[in-house]
Amino acid sequence: MNLHRSYTTLQWAALSALALSGSARATDLEGRGVHYFASTSGCPFPEVNMRAEMCNRIGLDDQDTTAAIDTNSHQIHFNNARSYDKKTIVGDVLLQGSALDGTGRRVPVSVHLILSKSGDGWSVSGHAHAPVKGAFSAVRIDPYLVDVPAASGRRVLMSFEQATKLVSDPALAARLSSHLVQVRDNRGANTGDPDITISLGAGKVAKPVMRARLHSDPPSAGNAGSLLAHGTWSFELEALTGKIPDHVVQRELFLYGLSDQPLLKPLMKRGFAAHDKLTIGAVHGQGYLRYGDQRQAFAGAGDAAAAFLQQSFIGLVLGNQLAAGDALAR
Repeated sequence: MNLHRSYTTLQWAALSALALSGSARATDLEGRGVHYFASTSGCPFPEVNMRAEMCNRIGLDDQDTTAAIDTNSHQIHFNNARSYDKKTIVGDVLLQGSALDGTGRRVPVSVHLILSKSGDGWSVSGHAHAPVKGAFSAVRIDPYLVDVPAASGRRVLMSFEQATKLVSDPALAARLSSHLVQVRDNRGANTGDPDITISLGAGKVAKPVMRARLHSDPPSAGNAGSLLAHGTWSFELEALTGKIPDHVVQRELFLYGLSDQPLLKPLMKRGFAAHDKLTIGAVHGQGYLRYGDQRQAFAGAGDAAAAFLQQSFIGLVLGNQLAAGDALAR
């Protein structure tokens, strides 16, 4: 997918001037890692957020990629001078916000851009995350412009207008999606623990790929805010196929702070086999990590689970179920 627009010389000059004028307020990011910055448009499920309003995200996938973010002029400038033998993900941007769904309810949404390089050329793919299907309106997303180097100066990969259109235009979102994603609510008529199955494909040919469950003791506990920090809970991912690409698994573990955990070295190396289970949890606030029949203490369990709930499509759906359960409990 190609999101960039053609700009006139005058527009490029104006963008360059803005970049220069805001450079003194820019924050430079470098080195492989995940970096958070404030969202003035709100964060999904703030009651489970461990970082207050710091829920927008920039991921840098290798040591050659850098980014400069100016929160005053709302610009993000990526740089990477390396030439790659094959198409390689080098970074991403996740912008958080909200929108009105078809019933008029304001729900959390996010726009996710994935930046890649092949040779010296840049490309970008983008999609929106939302906990429910349908058309959205009144989108609130911080108005960031994302650009990369080009022979003529800087090339814009995403404007604010393009970001909001990813959320508000279902036809565009469908065309840009590489897979048709189906969500099955496994709770049935019950309103118990959040529990979903994700499938790829349409109708009867849809293939289940992942089951996700968020269990709490007691169920929902009536207080999502204190659950991850102090409660007894478990967040479980079960692979329903052995065909999830290894690089997808590796990148997800990287984004959610799990890639360096000793217990997950086999998962980082070979990916999921069918029916493998990965669980992050806590007992009375004491975190743990479990993979297969192995378990280790994990102090970062609450942070990792909160990040997944806020930043992933699966997490938004589970969080929406959790929030609905809390509302009923109150």
